[in-house]
Amino acid sequence: MSVPALATVDLKLLSVFLAVVRSGGFAPAQAVLNVSASTISIQIATLEKRLGVTLCRRGRGGFSLTEDGRRVHEAAQALFGHLEDFRTHLGNLGLGGALVGRLTVAVMENLITHPDFSLSRLIARFKALAPDVRLTVDTAAPARLEEMVIGGASHLAIGYFPRRLAQFHYARVCDVEMELCAGEGHPLFDAPVVTPQMVRAAEHAHRGYVSVEQTPDAHRGFVFTADAHSVEALAILVLSGRYLAFLPTHFTRRPSYAGRIRPILPQLYSYRSDMQLIWSRAAPVTAPAARFRDLVLEDAARIAGGT
Repeated sequence: MSVPALATVDLKLLSVFLAVVRSGGFAPAQAVLNVSASTISIQIATLEKRLGVTLCRRGRGGFSLTEDGRRVHEAAQALFGHLEDFRTHLGNLGLGGALVGRLTVAVMENLITHPDFSLSRLIARFKALAPDVRLTVDTAAPARLEEMVIGGASHLAIGYFPRRLAQFHYARVCDVEMELCAGEGHPLFDAPVVTPQMVRAAEHAHRGYVSVEQTPDAHRGFVFTADAHSVEALAILVLSGRYLAFLPTHFTRRPSYAGRIRPILPQLYSYRSDMQLIWSRAAPVTAPAARFRDLVLEDAARIAGGT
């Protein structure tokens, strides 16, 4: 589509659109924007006319974004994020080292129980150094983490990235130990003897965000008949008693999974995944993002040193 040059009015309309999406519809957004639903409807219709696309559907079926609306929403989030970063850069000038502005960090889900790496501890340290910075934390699958950093929705992201893209800087954070697991009810769960042949004959669930070519040798010869795009989704498949899948040990050894999930031949079917910190090569790193990045790297060095 041909996009007109942005004017101040367009920024206002985009901010209304973001508020509507954030609120989940026109009616809920009334209280946020302090205007009537009819006014919001006119503003969204004006924005759609300006952009030449339909952004959302509203009616008895409820509020939902079109595919164009989803793309505009992501672009608008990135735009306002970059504007805020610009203000952050200006705000940090001449402040003698004080940090202001915002910091957005996205992380792969289920790292919260990692035995060594603690994002919560790093956030506490960061807030002690930068009490005036507004912090946002989000979780997502690895592919989404990459999109968030590329699009400007997140300054930094931490996760498992099996491919290396030229758009990012990478820094190792920690290891995650992965073991092949069976859930209660699976034929191998209570089997007195398990052989590699039995493992290869079983149905396996695959991490959908990793191509088969990128999987470690431990997967070799498996038949994948199910896919999942998060650790929790994989655990659901394992707990069904129908599939085997690789899961992080810091996840499966929670007390809530005791007696429900067990590793299968861990001496043969285990490996380690590197968790990486990524940030954009294209966008300048804001002062808050640089400080938090340094804290993560300091902690990574501590973990690598075994202290």
